[in-house]
Amino acid sequence: MLEAIRKAAVLPRVSPQLVIVAVTFTSFGWLLVNDLIRPLAVLLLQLYLAF
Repeated sequence: MLEAIRKAAVLPRVSPQLVIVAVTFTSFGWLLVNDLIRPLAVLLLQLYLAF
């Protein structure tokens, strides 16, 4: 009985790096949608990601 409950409650393992990336993209997207980030920061991020 306990074994069946434990198997049902097991969560898939997610790498910490994937969680960090997801949180970063989500928070940056939220800031961008709500106009809480300056256009200069977006430009600098685009330049950084271009190289």
